[in-house]
Amino acid sequence: MATVAAKAPPRRRGGRRLLILFLILIVAVVGVVVWLNVAASAQVNASATLTVYQPAASTSSNGSDFLTATTGAVVHAGASVKTDAKGRAAITLPDGTLTRLASDTTLKFDSAHFTKSGSLHDVTLSQKIGRTFTNVQHLASGATFDVNGASATASVRGTKFEIYILADGTMTVKVFVGTVRLHNATASVQINAGQQATANPNGTISQPIPIVPDSTDPFGPALAASDAVAIGTTPGTEQDFIGAPLHNGEQQQYTYSYAGGSLVKASLGYPGSAMKLTVQAPDNQKYVATGTLPTVEVHNAPPGVYKIIVDGVSGLGTAGEEPFIAVASLESCASADVQQNGAVHRGYTSQDLIDAVQSGQVSGISNLKLRINDDSAAGAIITGGGTYNGVGWSGSVVLVAHNGVLDIMPTGGSVFGMNVPAQQVVQQIAAAIGQDPSNLSPGFMVDRLFTCKSVMIVDGRVR
Repeated sequence: MATVAAKAPPRRRGGRRLLILFLILIVAVVGVVVWLNVAASAQVNASATLTVYQPAASTSSNGSDFLTATTGAVVHAGASVKTDAKGRAAITLPDGTLTRLASDTTLKFDSAHFTKSGSLHDVTLSQKIGRTFTNVQHLASGATFDVNGASATASVRGTKFEIYILADGTMTVKVFVGTVRLHNATASVQINAGQQATANPNGTISQPIPIVPDSTDPFGPALAASDAVAIGTTPGTEQDFIGAPLHNGEQQQYTYSYAGGSLVKASLGYPGSAMKLTVQAPDNQKYVATGTLPTVEVHNAPPGVYKIIVDGVSGLGTAGEEPFIAVASLESCASADVQQNGAVHRGYTSQDLIDAVQSGQVSGISNLKLRINDDSAAGAIITGGGTYNGVGWSGSVVLVAHNGVLDIMPTGGSVFGMNVPAQQVVQQIAAAIGQDPSNLSPGFMVDRLFTCKSVMIVDGRVR
């Protein structure tokens, strides 16, 4: 496979303003945590973000009145998500935990809470009917993740698993990575990787057996493509695309931004027949793969926006076949401020933030200590403490990418000697930065936000 010549070192630009905005938002915690403490809230609600891969998907706050939804919609506790006969969707939690919905699936997001340190404490879902595939990120000690069916509950640790529920309530759980405990009031079994078990409508739970191949299962090709691009790339860089059913001679195209210079990797999963995967780099060189699981690697990858092209070749039938495309890259877990050929890459260490304060660009803060969580496939947890205008404070915030912008969620902390309503502080911060702190635009379209080795990485593209 051809390689691309390495380019000159990229220019650094524009990251300082975003860094300062992060600092101001951390200070906003000083006010917000007052409200948290006064409310005596032991846990803070976490919401999920909806991605609609293929329409239609709809949401409901009461389980009956469903309205058509689009990518970026926020799914709050108590809301339900439903896909129709052609719909494909997913909900993503702030830590990167992802639940995909196949067509004709209904899922209720019962509840989710943060700990005061910003990690997930508990998540509960209820699946009514259809298929879901969930990739649960590593849960902190004591955290829980449960999916309720009609006659049993699947309790999960960090793992990849699928749940299929028929109209009569029969619940089948397949485990691909990790373990799941399937249980109810009368029985309990542990399902290990490579196994499946079933809970019948009357509550009877079968013993685990090896996973039975199922040609109608849409998640097998998706899992294979995702696993293929995970090798040799940085966790958190993966972006997935699910296309509408593709027919012979048809083509679909997607984009992926990368400002790195190391490796971009793409893989195409589909049920069978013949499809072609083409990756067109920003220098217009093309890399092509065919076969059962076409996978392309671009080494010394030039910075810019990549085109990912899928062609239906032959044997796809009148109904077509649904392609699943996974793309990931290799990135350095280091401080960075890069913008080239329309692609943007920012890397922030806690020392970057502290240095900005010490340089005198943000006044009133002293004795500042900050920490960014070690590794997260999505989002970043920032904990900090210090003195602000003579007042001691500490707190935690969670930052996530949301529909091309950033969402900042305070999760806990303490303040002494300060009596300022949270809403007043938020308004002051919004006035200072000219933006809504919960809907922060850094000046470019945010595609990915994750942490590696305690460095917060923000990737995206020029709008």
